[in-house]
Amino acid sequence: MNRNSPIKGRINMSNLCSEILQVNTPTSYHEDLSYDEIGKDISCNLGSLNIALAMDSPDLAKTVETAVRALTSVSDQSHTPSVRSVDSGNARCHAIGLGQMNLHGYLAREHIHYGSDIALDFTNIYFYTVLFHALRTSNELAMERGVAFDGFAESRYASGEFFDKYVNQEWVPATARVRELFAHQHIPNRADWQALRASVMEHGIYNQNLQAVPPTGSISYINNSTSSIHPIVSKVEIRKEGTVGRVYYPAPFMTNDNLEYYEDAYEIGYEKIIDTYAVATQHVDQGLSLTLFFKDTATTRDVNRAQIYAWRKGIKTLYYIRLRQRALEGTEVEHCVSCML
Repeated sequence: MNRNSPIKGRINMSNLCSEILQVNTPTSYHEDLSYDEIGKDISCNLGSLNIALAMDSPDLAKTVETAVRALTSVSDQSHTPSVRSVDSGNARCHAIGLGQMNLHGYLAREHIHYGSDIALDFTNIYFYTVLFHALRTSNELAMERGVAFDGFAESRYASGEFFDKYVNQEWVPATARVRELFAHQHIPNRADWQALRASVMEHGIYNQNLQAVPPTGSISYINNSTSSIHPIVSKVEIRKEGTVGRVYYPAPFMTNDNLEYYEDAYEIGYEKIIDTYAVATQHVDQGLSLTLFFKDTATTRDVNRAQIYAWRKGIKTLYYIRLRQRALEGTEVEHCVSCML
């Protein structure tokens, strides 16, 4: 993750959900515990797009721009004087994390199997397009406010190096189905990237970090979405919600006619999940919260194979490893310790 980061400095850690990957620096103290030098720590300013609604939008570019501006407003209005290193980091870096959810729901609605060639093609082009418009918006913010994030001059954005892979080749859908899905959206071309690179090198970008894909384990339910960009864990999920008791959540857009597109994560297997995250990762400056799912017959060797496969695919971080235990089916609760390693 440090090798691929466009920001100068070392990423030392992530948050618990493993999607926030930002450079931080330590705070030093005098012997009386007063501040010697205030370091730079991280404020999580996060929000996620519903992929199905974003794709239904007549203007995906405007949708992404609105989201980036909204999250930037959260950062600008955040003030944590009780934790001065976080306050300093937020004020200097304006870092945000635009995430995504409902990938599986959208694919199933469009009669596309999760992890298929078409699904990977869509994921690639979608995240590619979101990246462009997130950077474009941050560049506009820098021009409007007359300032870039602290450390921009030493970043791979300032040198233009970050943009090499986008200006040196054309990124286009590889399948007719994905071309059809993006028919009413503009997919950025090399000329767009060349113009953006020139503007960024001249004016900078306002946000040190722009994207991070969280697990969206709770907000996806109230959005009628599948969580994050991983597959469903069940066609109908059962959760224990406080004093309410069991609540049943059927997968979004599911009907009797499209059930075949709702394979769950345990049936799909780790390779297709990792493949999906890998094509998205290349367009995300931070991390993606990636959970691996195994049947209860899995061994530690199976888990190790999956971890090695993820590393070879360029995955930056891994989150939970969940086991399906038949004896516990129908008793699911949020963050059940028995279901995780």
